[in-house]
Amino acid sequence: MSCKVIDEEGFTLIELLIVIVILGTLASIAIPNLMGLTEEARVEAVTFNTRTLLTEIKVYNFQEGSYPQPGSTKDFIDDFRSEFNALDSIVQELGIDDYNQYHYNSNGSEFVFSVQLPNEEYVGISDDDGLEEGLDEHLNLNE
Repeated sequence: MSCKVIDEEGFTLIELLIVIVILGTLASIAIPNLMGLTEEARVEAVTFNTRTLLTEIKVYNFQEGSYPQPGSTKDFIDDFRSEFNALDSIVQELGIDDYNQYHYNSNGSEFVFSVQLPNEEYVGISDDDGLEEGLDEHLNLNE
């Protein structure tokens, strides 16, 4: 009587299924966490660019003697997007499908600019207060 010893290498079907279940479980935990990081990064990028825009607008005021005074927020974005790099970066990040997410107002001697972030909060800048984060609505000029 002779016994043959089968010496096969490889994985069984059950071993492969267990590995697939473990990988699927890990993916279901990791993917939602990574998605949140993307939104946080966008918020930080827009906040950083808004702070930079404050500097660019103040330089404009120094050179021209007044703050930009376009007819509307849309005009401000369209007219000054090529001049203010930070404004262009904000618009590239958030898009211009809805101009209501932006607000700019100026009477020449003072200004406010605010933008709605992806997390539904607002960030704004003004000549008086500088950068303001965590706002519930757009900034307005004190009149």
